[in-house]
Amino acid sequence: MSRSVDDAGRPRRVGLAWSLFSAVGSALMVIPWKRANEVGDPAHAVLILLTVAALGSTGMALSARLGQRKPPRRSVWVNLGVALALAGFTLAGNSLSALAIRDLSPALLNVLLRAEVPLVAIFGWLLLGERVERRFWVGAAVAGVGLVVLQGLPFAAGPRSPEPGTLLAVGASACFGALVLMTRFSIQRIDPVVVNALRLWIAVALWFGFNEVPDWERVPREQWVYATLAAIAGPFLGRLALMFSSRFIEARLSTLASLTAPVMTLGLAYLLLGHWPESHQLAGGAIMLVGISLPLLGAGRRA
Repeated sequence: MSRSVDDAGRPRRVGLAWSLFSAVGSALMVIPWKRANEVGDPAHAVLILLTVAALGSTGMALSARLGQRKPPRRSVWVNLGVALALAGFTLAGNSLSALAIRDLSPALLNVLLRAEVPLVAIFGWLLLGERVERRFWVGAAVAGVGLVVLQGLPFAAGPRSPEPGTLLAVGASACFGALVLMTRFSIQRIDPVVVNALRLWIAVALWFGFNEVPDWERVPREQWVYATLAAIAGPFLGRLALMFSSRFIEARLSTLASLTAPVMTLGLAYLLLGHWPESHQLAGGAIMLVGISLPLLGAGRRA
């Protein structure tokens, strides 16, 4: 009996593990991403990011295809159609985040990108028919309080205007939330590795529709390095892990687990940049972890 219960809960644990791995990628990405957009043109950083991620995803897709039979034509067209739909949100989300990170700290950007959590939950309920339990809303509310405390708003002496990049970051989070929902909707009909590579190459092609061809000799070497590191951590490994998690758990749980990214970013900023978190950031991170644990632990018990 215990073995059957364990077998029933294993897929959900696998999905949660993939979503947490994605959160690690998000936490690792934002630090080099900030540097990449400080040393050069944000548009160039976006192009490097998408191209490097596309190359990595293509290599993974080709290696996964070795020894496999040729997929049916219908599957090819489904993969291409889904990738086309995802590519526009991919380019828009990364372009907005590139502009936002110039004005925001890595931790604050990761905080604002988590605005996708309630959006994914609401639209997942409306469009995908995914049930939203009371435990989720309680946990999301507690985590939301943690996000506010993390920004230091309750400790501000007077009225505090938002950072210049705040609206850009929220717009980016809406685009990334759309990626989660569209992936969840189609995940059982697509090959996530192939679709991840296709959506990135299509996003690269779309980039040239809005920008001029760069003069690569003028692109700083540091921007190449930092954007490449960000690409490996975020849109390649991080987003791919999030796509895999959608095979096992609901979209809202995949996104809620990503709330650990801002907390991890605080620790990484200290280790890599020597920035020790302030007291309100530590308090906010602790509150967020409490909020995250409520729906995730509830899901584990049900499984």
